[in-house]
Amino acid sequence: MQQGYELVREQLFFRKELIERLPWLIRLRWIAVGATCFGCIIYYLFWQTLPPAPLVILLIGVFGYNLLVQFFWKRLSRPKQPDIPLPTTPSDRQSRIPISLTPYHILAHTQISADLLTLCLAIYFSGGISSPLTSFTIFHVILTGILLPPSSCYLYGSLVLAALGFLVFLEHETLLPAWPTLFQNILHAHDVQSAEILVRYAALCAAILITAYLVTTLKLSLRAKGRELLHLSRELDASNTKLTALYEMVKDMGECTDPGTLMDMATRLAAHIMGVKACSIKLLDDQQKMLYFTSSYGLSDDFIKSTESIDIQKSLINRKIIEGSVYSVGHIDEKDYFQYPEDIRKEGIASMICLPLQVAKQVLGVFCVYSSTSHYFMDEDVSFLARMADLTALEIQKQKAQSNRIRFLQKAVHQLRSPMHAVISMLKILKNRYIGPLNDPQNEMIQRCENRLELLDAVIMDLLNFSIRRDMMSQESLQPVDTAYVLQGLSSLVQNQAMERNISIHFQIDASLPTVMATKRMIDDLFSNLISNAIKYTPAGGQVKVSLIPDTDKENHIRFTVTDTGIGIPEDAFLHLFTEFFRTENAKAFTESGTGLGLVIVKEILDRLKGTISVSSQVEKGTTFVCDIPTG
Repeated sequence: MQQGYELVREQLFFRKELIERLPWLIRLRWIAVGATCFGCIIYYLFWQTLPPAPLVILLIGVFGYNLLVQFFWKRLSRPKQPDIPLPTTPSDRQSRIPISLTPYHILAHTQISADLLTLCLAIYFSGGISSPLTSFTIFHVILTGILLPPSSCYLYGSLVLAALGFLVFLEHETLLPAWPTLFQNILHAHDVQSAEILVRYAALCAAILITAYLVTTLKLSLRAKGRELLHLSRELDASNTKLTALYEMVKDMGECTDPGTLMDMATRLAAHIMGVKACSIKLLDDQQKMLYFTSSYGLSDDFIKSTESIDIQKSLINRKIIEGSVYSVGHIDEKDYFQYPEDIRKEGIASMICLPLQVAKQVLGVFCVYSSTSHYFMDEDVSFLARMADLTALEIQKQKAQSNRIRFLQKAVHQLRSPMHAVISMLKILKNRYIGPLNDPQNEMIQRCENRLELLDAVIMDLLNFSIRRDMMSQESLQPVDTAYVLQGLSSLVQNQAMERNISIHFQIDASLPTVMATKRMIDDLFSNLISNAIKYTPAGGQVKVSLIPDTDKENHIRFTVTDTGIGIPEDAFLHLFTEFFRTENAKAFTESGTGLGLVIVKEILDRLKGTISVSSQVEKGTTFVCDIPTG
């Protein structure tokens, strides 16, 4: 779609209006010729004579030159080259070659000049200054004022007045014979008629000049408002582009789980959105004393190596940025900003903006944008880049927190398992009576302790597997996976689980489904978690239905559905259903086993695959989970 301000530009200088009105003038002239012919017929019917011969000759002349004008218009409007794709970038729009308006201006001047000449002759042959046709001269003055420059409007108005004034003078001095028609007043050289003629002529002069002034003033006012609209439209398009890019950035960052990829995405998007040479992110070390390049876009390897690490105490600019200030350099050579400005000039950087990457009061690093043009950045750019830097800092902090959390879980799990396994081993020694006999209450107590510890061991293993899965999921590359094949391989295992609990399970699998961009581990975890949950929370004698079929609601999607007749999920628990370690009260009462991580794993897998999950449930009646997964 053509940009809004391009359309405004077409209307701003009345280019489109000029091109559209030329054929309109031709059609209007045909209407005038037809109306005049009809008038001649009426004239003949009433007066039983033909109109004056000169008027008939003028009518034939208008018919002839209108044919000629129409011929040239058809040649002019004929396409001379194939359609050129509409520009989509600012550079394309700036390099766009505008249509030459010279032929259109020439055709417009030719038509208006011919019309006015014909009109002046018609005025002479129909009664001179007394002819009602004099009022039609104002029509051409208005048209000229709209289609052509203001100077042309005044020029044609002056020529019309000069021609009519000269005509009045010649008739008044009897140097030109008066043409007798119905509207002709015989001119006599006495004061009364002279005054009357002068008053009519003066009124016509005033009407034409005032019309020219009003039309040109209105046109100039519209041009000024059009320029304002053009400016606002450009700003609106630029803001819309930035907001769209910012939205895409937020969406992509939300799906990114690797800090390095996230920062590379931020620098690339910032450079593209701002249309600048380069962008970089430098992060602080743990001691908050050094800055290191962690991501860059558009900068050479030599430049990054030469400034790979920056001592904050030796860099005034970076020290101020770390303290929370925004630093903007309009031109590198204006002040002594840098210790080695020759490296920056060699890189082709002329101006730059540096902002702190901070979350609340904690500064993580520096976000810099570089341009090869001096004084490139404006106040609104600083505001926009500040928002982008804040979003980037939030995502970096989130990734760091997630990474620390995973490391903590893995470390905590390993530290918990060692003493717990030692306790389990000791209980087994006691249970097997290696250190002496046990009575029945003691044996029962040891068995209960062993069951509890085994349940705890299962929880710890779930935590360990959960952290490993999350870490691996962010690093695994996606590839085509046959979901029907994965589910068929899983069906025999879950059927055995269901038989042990006296639960019937039924599968509906469409073997002709298209592949999904994922990993086999992801699809296996997705299917097994939902089916295992359905079996776990369904009482004996219940049933579970599993289907994998094409999605009829969404194009290029498959639908995986698990329905059970189990304990159901309370409505007030839906909001917390995909929260880590959350279990409903009725689930805890039904079985002690479970960590509340299964549905979290399912949700994270679907987020990575850009799929969706929905749930419907009734307590003590059952639950249905529906997953829509895009195919690839």
